[in-house]
Amino acid sequence: MKQHTLWTLTLAGAASLSAAASEPAPPQTPASNMAPAAATTGLPLWEAGLALGAGHVPDYPGADRYRTRGAVLPVFTYRGPVLRIDGGSIRGRLARTPEWELDLSATGAFNASNNAVREGMPALDYLFGVGPQAVYKGLQAWPGQPTLHLKVRALMSTDFKQIDRRGFSFDPELRWRLRQVAGTPASLSFSLQPTWASRSLHAYFYQVNPTEATLNRPSYNARAGYLGTEAALTLSHRPQRDLSWFISARLTSLHGAANTGSPLLRDRSNLAVGAGLVWTPWRSKNTAAD
Repeated sequence: MKQHTLWTLTLAGAASLSAAASEPAPPQTPASNMAPAAATTGLPLWEAGLALGAGHVPDYPGADRYRTRGAVLPVFTYRGPVLRIDGGSIRGRLARTPEWELDLSATGAFNASNNAVREGMPALDYLFGVGPQAVYKGLQAWPGQPTLHLKVRALMSTDFKQIDRRGFSFDPELRWRLRQVAGTPASLSFSLQPTWASRSLHAYFYQVNPTEATLNRPSYNARAGYLGTEAALTLSHRPQRDLSWFISARLTSLHGAANTGSPLLRDRSNLAVGAGLVWTPWRSKNTAAD
């Protein structure tokens, strides 16, 4: 979930859940020392556990049907001298400077079936993506220590019988994080992320082939371009070394999107909300170098 999370894919309300779960997980020292993990020394070399979350999310971007979904995901953080696994990304620390860092990031989204608007059409399978991410840290002297994440991802879907390619997306994301909100030890994170995608991904959501057309669902030929912009807000806290919680809201605007003319794009704004817990009872006795 968010940083044990995902619409880090920006694509299905379920990603909000993923994204939120990962937000609380950034490790910290015990409650007696609430310093941010990234600025603390002596952290475990690795930590592992589970993230549990639930959310009310749309079936797909622009859907007018929402569902309550739940997920239990494994959580793993590794702070090696070269390889780092945390915050929903895999980082090769050889590829970094004081202002830039090159990561490998991943994302995912739930499936969607039995949607009345898509009756007679193939169900939407589980969606996942992976690709490089360039992180610019030169703005961290500003309030909220913003970072810019430039992400390109190859996207695929699966029904666990086969994997189909769904094109790629470009997701530049600006993130802010405020610690000790209103004098409490909780952290507040905000992000703004527009998405552009290839025709294959747009077609996956919005294409209506002539054989699938009905009186209320005319055929439609999807095209590549702007998919939408997501604004996400997450409140998180780690009251104990092994346990953290999060509450997240994600608003997606599809106004001006490339395929607003599709009969499958029924709502030009989606709001997804989620909450959950991250439990990390397992950790190494060895500590990270920094």
